[in-house]
Amino acid sequence: MNSILNFPERGNYGNASYRGNCSGYVQKELIEHFKPTLFIDVCEGGGTSADVCKELNVDYIGLDLHKGFDFTRNAVLNYTKKQADLVFSHPPYHNMIDYKAERLKHKLSATGNDLSSCTSVEEFLELSQLMLLNQRDAARKNGIYTTLIGDYRKNGEFFSFQSDFIKIMPKDELLSVAIKLQHNTMSSFKNYNGSFIPINHEYLIIWKKKEADVFSFIETKIAELKRTYNDSWKNIVKLALMKLDNKANLNDIYSMVMALAPEKIKINNHYQAKIRQVLQVNFTPVERGVWALN
Repeated sequence: MNSILNFPERGNYGNASYRGNCSGYVQKELIEHFKPTLFIDVCEGGGTSADVCKELNVDYIGLDLHKGFDFTRNAVLNYTKKQADLVFSHPPYHNMIDYKAERLKHKLSATGNDLSSCTSVEEFLELSQLMLLNQRDAARKNGIYTTLIGDYRKNGEFFSFQSDFIKIMPKDELLSVAIKLQHNTMSSFKNYNGSFIPINHEYLIIWKKKEADVFSFIETKIAELKRTYNDSWKNIVKLALMKLDNKANLNDIYSMVMALAPEKIKINNHYQAKIRQVLQVNFTPVERGVWALN
């Protein structure tokens, strides 16, 4: 398996008319590399994973809303009754495609809300984390859980969901990220003016489950967020000192930090105390009230 996946043809897998179906060669690469004895797909869609597993003679369980399974409300293990070596998902990229309409078009059950029904990016990310935690729970120890996700652009805003997915899952379980090139996309047939860059790739994010339980993972994420919060304050103060020629008095540092990060100041009524704390821990006092870079 390579970190660049390039499949110009999607292969004779699944229902090609089901919008958003990925190339079956993605699942084939995963199976041939990790050699699972049981493969679970938590959002089966048009049945691509089922066809690949049948071809490669791998035990398979496929779940989907049109089969009555909702990964935001139902535990995977309650359906499968056993953990798998590899748990895969290819979810909607927020509301890029209306999958409720897609299921109706193919005369499948349209009950329940999938990730394409989310009303905001925040809701999409919240439910995506639940999906990934559900996948993780269904993977055995040292098993693989993985998702295929793309970037998203709407109303001039750009969202790289792979970055968010990596942040919201255990850092020490991230195994690899592969780039999958996209072919025959609508954007590839258009000419764009100005600074617009069309999206012609997706990300296959791969995690390897460790023994830690979900609570331990959440505690770790809280600790990571605290470190990120403290590091961001440190870097803002350092940039302020750099702009003040590497040495400045406290009032000038306050003013420069306010100019550099007004939004951060707005949500912290005790920002001056926070700046002093950062200075005391990370920088050098030259004289009373004057600080310099180390």
